[in-house]
Amino acid sequence: MTWTIARKEIVANLLSYKFFVVLLLMVLLVATSLFIMYRDYSGRMADYQIIRPDPGEPIAVVPPNPLSIFAKGLENAMTRSFEIGVIGIDVRAGQSSGNVVYSFFPAPDFLYVVRVVLSLVALLFGFDQISREREQGTLKLLLSGPVSRGRVLLGKWIGNFLSLSVPFLLVTLLGVAVLLLDPDVRFTAGQFGRLGIILALALLYLAFFLSLGMLVSALTRRGATSVIVLLFAWALLVFVLPNLGTLVARQFVSVPSVRALSEKREQTWTREVLLGIGKGGNWADHMRTISRENDRKIRLKGEVVRYKNAIIDEIIADQAAGKREVRYPAFAYRQRPVAEVFAAGALFDLAWLAVFNVLVFALAYAGFVRYDAR
Repeated sequence: MTWTIARKEIVANLLSYKFFVVLLLMVLLVATSLFIMYRDYSGRMADYQIIRPDPGEPIAVVPPNPLSIFAKGLENAMTRSFEIGVIGIDVRAGQSSGNVVYSFFPAPDFLYVVRVVLSLVALLFGFDQISREREQGTLKLLLSGPVSRGRVLLGKWIGNFLSLSVPFLLVTLLGVAVLLLDPDVRFTAGQFGRLGIILALALLYLAFFLSLGMLVSALTRRGATSVIVLLFAWALLVFVLPNLGTLVARQFVSVPSVRALSEKREQTWTREVLLGIGKGGNWADHMRTISRENDRKIRLKGEVVRYKNAIIDEIIADQAAGKREVRYPAFAYRQRPVAEVFAAGALFDLAWLAVFNVLVFALAYAGFVRYDAR
């Protein structure tokens, strides 16, 4: 009976104008997002081909990640150019986006579309699932049969989730297939796995908002009331709470300014140079002291720091051996394994999202059990 109700919901969605409007909106948004971010990736890849170091140069450059087409994240910071010196790392501009719009607005990547727009679409699929049936008088007929309210609610949820997720996946996979036609866009097996995780999390995120819509619909008697309540909840969850969390964290954790960090590095350099001149000590020890101080203050990615340490050791060893020409090792960037990313906190966030999905659906069931169908 649950699947019968789910098929009824799917057919009803396919015959409604709302489904075609949502489908058209989904196609336009996902296609536009992938096109804009693909052009941005192509521009950064062209920059990378220009600034990539020649063999033997002490410069670390991380190539653009094709997954940045879907999730921009910290890509501009990750793909900077790092020049290795005797006292630390000089960070250059690198392959930052050439689109000045990104300086004022968030990058319209795939995750932004899911977080802002498709979450609202999921609410629109669920906001009137109970209240609309009551207003049309069909809820009494549906509940008059031998089917339980739990099966009715689960069937409605499954039908609407499939109506939302299947077109979403088809449009996204079609966009990925079009991107792969470009020889500059090449995903490794690991990156395909990460993309699969991104899609799975996006579906879990949309499932939460669908359940939230059905929860509010089970607590109200009119669809108009559900819309007002859900719009407020959507704005609170998508915009207010994420930004509010950052502001609250800044009140409890003091973050030093860039100027203060730069002055601290200059003080360290001056102190170690004076100690080396005054005592005539081992310059290698002073170089390592300056290097360690810079590592603590700059907090660059571990791969760049390890590359810098390898170069410092190479310089010291060549000077001790009396060599004048130094051959620097080539830089090779290794992404963090997925297991390490989850262990660092992503698994905790995923667990919370899953718990909230179950909790909201359970609350929707509790509200629907007590719902007056008259």
